[in-house]
Amino acid sequence: VTQTYPVDSELRFEIVERPTVGSVRVLQPVGENIELLHLAESREAADLWLAKNPHRRARLEEVTADGVCADVVEGRAAARC
Repeated sequence: VTQTYPVDSELRFEIVERPTVGSVRVLQPVGENIELLHLAESREAADLWLAKNPHRRARLEEVTADGVCADVVEGRAAARC
């Protein structure tokens, strides 16, 4: 199920928890966008999820400390590195 919302929607979304360093995102391109299919706790868990839920264009992206710190520096997160 894919849902999209217009920018001027009355809906509000909140990030309640950021992915931990070492977790792995399973991503898939959809048109010009990227869809998050799954967030796994490790590379092994991501490989297992992808084996059970095949997506031929999926790719894995590990959450790194550099990425988390970049979010903070670029103002995308209210946290300290």
